[in-house]
Amino acid sequence: MRIAISTNWNASLHEEGAPMLDEIAALGFDAVELGYALSFGQAEEVKRRLASGALRVTSVHAFCPNPFPGSHLGPEPFSICDPRDLDGPRHGIDGVLATARFASEMRAPKVVLHAGRVPVFRAASRLASMVEAGKRDTPSYARRLARFQDKRFAKSGKCLDALEESLEILLPQLRPLGVTLCLENLPSGDAMPNESEMDGLLHRFEGEPLAYWHDLGHGQIRHELGLSHHAGLVRRMAPHVGGFHVHDVLPPLRDHSMPPGGLVDFSMLKPFVGKDVPLVMEPAPGTPAADVARGLEYLRGLLGV
Repeated sequence: MRIAISTNWNASLHEEGAPMLDEIAALGFDAVELGYALSFGQAEEVKRRLASGALRVTSVHAFCPNPFPGSHLGPEPFSICDPRDLDGPRHGIDGVLATARFASEMRAPKVVLHAGRVPVFRAASRLASMVEAGKRDTPSYARRLARFQDKRFAKSGKCLDALEESLEILLPQLRPLGVTLCLENLPSGDAMPNESEMDGLLHRFEGEPLAYWHDLGHGQIRHELGLSHHAGLVRRMAPHVGGFHVHDVLPPLRDHSMPPGGLVDFSMLKPFVGKDVPLVMEPAPGTPAADVARGLEYLRGLLGV
């Protein structure tokens, strides 16, 4: 098991790739996930470090390098579960393929992707607002959650069909690149796929280069929202996990904090020690280096790696 860090932590603070990687190396990391904030210029320095043997790339987070230089659009400028994209320019599919080719060039075996959203954003946001207001264990929240689940189910069919069609196009093209597509769990209820949908996709595309990427902070938020049981989900998905994003959640729902001290029980990672499953620390951009170092020390001590 190797502990890496996402370049999203400090990519926006450095125009050049060398100081970005030097700052990461100074904390004791020799592996990175190339994040969606990485520029084409920074990627060139990553290539040089990779060639020298001083760096390993565990994964690449789509869409990378940033296809919109100078912008900060985050990880979801495109979707592969939007039926409109399949009928039009297919930006999502093309973007994933471009990221996969880049990952192959960087000798990274995994691409992490936010697949997209079901159009129930406002209803999902109301759930989070109620939890933040301390109403998680109230009858009104239970009713709201049940209504939300019904609404999401009613609107998810076309999105799931589009996601499956996108995967049918993508996965055969990933195999020759030696890259596995890892669909990440997202914290809000509008995310596609959810837990049961992910189960179905893994069954349908068994044997294809498709895996599940578990984000611990996102999983904890989904637990707090009542959408899933965090530890139970990790146990159930263990055979299919391609890697982990590692960050903590401060009450009620503030993620991308560094461990320890939050809501996440990081001992659920212990069964993965000794396996070829990367742990990628994902601190919020601008997190103090001392906090990142403390989190790394904590994880190494807890897991014995």
